[in-house]
Amino acid sequence: MVENNNIYTDFADELVTLDIKSDTFEHTEKKSDHICCNYIKILSDQNEFHKEKGDYVSIECDNLFDHQIRNDMIEAIHENLLNMTNSMKIEVNKILVVGLGNQFIISDALGPKVVGEILVTAHYYRNHSKLNLEGTRDVAALAPGVMGQTGLETLEIVQSVVSVYKPELILVVDALATRDINRINKVIQINNTGIQPGSGIGNFREAFNEENLHIPVIAVGVATVTSVGAILHDCLKEVHCKTNIVENLYQNENTKLMVTPKSMDEELKQLVYIVSEGINMFLHREYLNL
Repeated sequence: MVENNNIYTDFADELVTLDIKSDTFEHTEKKSDHICCNYIKILSDQNEFHKEKGDYVSIECDNLFDHQIRNDMIEAIHENLLNMTNSMKIEVNKILVVGLGNQFIISDALGPKVVGEILVTAHYYRNHSKLNLEGTRDVAALAPGVMGQTGLETLEIVQSVVSVYKPELILVVDALATRDINRINKVIQINNTGIQPGSGIGNFREAFNEENLHIPVIAVGVATVTSVGAILHDCLKEVHCKTNIVENLYQNENTKLMVTPKSMDEELKQLVYIVSEGINMFLHREYLNL
């Protein structure tokens, strides 16, 4: 079988070998009628996956357009965000939601579009509004754009907002790259280790993590792109012997090009709904009477 070890992925569960035991990670799988969740705990800073030590949860479905499946995905996002914050053992009442990406590029627009659907309340809290805010949390949202639009390092923009707003938790939403073409637009990853914008296309920016922001960071990402190399691997996976031709193909820079399906427009609408509803449920469940 052709190996795909050199094909980039943002997903922890695509890197670990789930059917073996290891000292560097733990794995648990939970399936329901409609979705599958993989829980990966990276135990050591020094690991063969080059992933930060921490918890990674992938939530996968096979049909975005089924009402019950969407509801199950939303509840899974809420449940896992709640579990991760509970494990931090800190009081979280003030939260900044950051949507990374370029709203004018469909495969990179998830973050900004999700931010547009977040129920923000920070202005009411700041102005001591007389509105009944019981059941809500103090929430602000930001879509800082990308360096090509602003000329500024995205992390620096967020650091400036953090210095003024002083949140207790940052939720970062971004588009991710998968090495499995069958998972595009069907899997969401939540982790408590942060995120590095642009890593999927080799354009590494400063990481959004607790080390750089001095505040706990939870990242929510969705697989919206894959590489030409991943597609090539999928087409050649029935080949049972390595050849120089195949190995040379994987060394070609063009295999790192990122692509997204033609159905992205319609599927993005569903993804934005699922992710934003899951986050809103986590932020304001009592207020929303859910």
